[in-house]
Amino acid sequence: MKQRAWKKMVSMGLAVVLLAGGLTACGESESAGTGTVTVDFMYGGDIELLEVYNSLIEEFNSTAGAEAKIRVKGIPKADGMEAVLAQQLPSNSGPDVVSICDEYFKKYTNYLEDMSGKIDQKVLDDFYPNTLRRYHYNINTTTSNADDPLYGVPSYNDTTILYYNKTALEKAGVICISVAEKDLDAFNAGGKDGNGKTKTDYGIVSDVPAKGFYRSLFPFVPEEDETNGASWMLPAEGEELIFNDKIAMNWDEVEDIGLICTQDRNPASSSKYGYFTEFWFNYGWSVGGDCMEDLSGNGDWTYALAGNLPNYIVGDGKTYKGEYSGIDYKAGDTLEIRDIVEANAGDTISYETDGSTYFDYTVNGTKANARDFSQEIADGTLTELPSIRNAFSRFCYLAGEGGINVCPYPDVFTGSSSVYYFTSGKLAFLVEQISCASSIQKMMKEEWGIAPLPVYKTYTESTDPACDTVAKQGKTAGHSLGYAISINVKSEVKDAAYTFVNWLSTEGQRFMAENGSASARYSDRDAMKEHFPYSNADTVIQSLEEAGAGDWWYMPDRTWINTWAMPLNNQVRYGKMDLDTFLYSYIEETNERLREYKQ
Repeated sequence: MKQRAWKKMVSMGLAVVLLAGGLTACGESESAGTGTVTVDFMYGGDIELLEVYNSLIEEFNSTAGAEAKIRVKGIPKADGMEAVLAQQLPSNSGPDVVSICDEYFKKYTNYLEDMSGKIDQKVLDDFYPNTLRRYHYNINTTTSNADDPLYGVPSYNDTTILYYNKTALEKAGVICISVAEKDLDAFNAGGKDGNGKTKTDYGIVSDVPAKGFYRSLFPFVPEEDETNGASWMLPAEGEELIFNDKIAMNWDEVEDIGLICTQDRNPASSSKYGYFTEFWFNYGWSVGGDCMEDLSGNGDWTYALAGNLPNYIVGDGKTYKGEYSGIDYKAGDTLEIRDIVEANAGDTISYETDGSTYFDYTVNGTKANARDFSQEIADGTLTELPSIRNAFSRFCYLAGEGGINVCPYPDVFTGSSSVYYFTSGKLAFLVEQISCASSIQKMMKEEWGIAPLPVYKTYTESTDPACDTVAKQGKTAGHSLGYAISINVKSEVKDAAYTFVNWLSTEGQRFMAENGSASARYSDRDAMKEHFPYSNADTVIQSLEEAGAGDWWYMPDRTWINTWAMPLNNQVRYGKMDLDTFLYSYIEETNERLREYKQ
């Protein structure tokens, strides 16, 4: 199929509908006597997403739609999509099919068709599980289990990746290479990397280890009680600094290269700051933690950022059955908290706070201990990982009081954006959505790249720069902003609507992959690799597969998040509140908000 440039396909019709506001009538027929059914499809998002959907509509109408005598009428909304849904879905004249961002998807499930059993299971199995899961929802229990009703299928997945400013890194003395771990031996033996260069071309003397960032003499390995990166050292004369965009950095390496690229710590840096992320997700999720946990599996949610129990991950080639939940965990899975606390199925797990330990789990009203996993650790079934509290602390350590301050305070971007700050050369690394790539490409041409998000990882000899033997590693994890395709429960043309939804779930996903956009299906990975318009497609595909929904998806609205996120962003990240005070202060209030959601 000929690859299209999405941005050249915006028709005058799209502009006209945007201006007209998209008045709809559910289940219209195109014209009397033609036998053609019209399906009204409303969608919102940024201009890139609107262009993707407009092209999908055009493709459907000219192929499968023409054969089935179905015409889809697009109703794009450049902004205010949630307000439009709030007005139209409860009415009798809303659209037949809608694209709903996962941020407010659960809020509108009362108005959506339950698709359970109506989409071919083979089609559903082809979607990445982390993406499909977010469109299952039980309104009463607030759970999203595989057997809960399905109110939508994935259409677009705006995943998060790590952007790097190649110019800023090179000015700081960092060599940027692109070598997958499996190809490192060949590269060290004189072969070329993904940029078509050899070690000799780069002037590299060392054998490059399997690390996201390697410095040959003085790697930064912070101690647990250290503040402000006190033991960090400026690069020495002749020290090799090598960043590899094919391998995820660990937390130490992110901080190390971030300090090298922060002017206050390294006057030779051309970028003012080394690293910026406003998302804690890949830190907490990498070790298996989260900001809230379901203590029973039935929607008994509790705020968990202060949890100090260790997490556990299942080892390669191993499986583990949860003693409380009965979950069959496979290699690479992390245990849920209910399988870490020493409890039996049927026991009631809850929490209590006492002002000193922050967060204690109880079983049937008695303080609980963590299970004894010594045997499982000894035989390699499980590996112990840090607690969510430790992971979240490491995220906060990037900036603020007592931190290393490689991250700018959020108000740096007042009147601008983090993307502009990055493209203007003031920032070396930026965590953002893949949809930002087209804007970055326009402003930076070839002076940027894509890399995996950081992951929790330690080495057997942490102070040996060349050691890349992994001692412990968490999950590779990150988040995405997902968009579901759902059917209005009041639609009078449901058969036609299902035909369109099934096409979007199959041929439509392939069409996106073959035209440079992201597909949410396993089977489209090769097409994405062939047609992805930027380098490092493998990293983007891995991110699409592993990305979960952000915490804004967890409940139907943000009330429970705002309870703790507002002080986090406005006080902790500015050094006005210490982390311990923050973690303890909002447990009970947040849990009160969480209990209000369960009907």
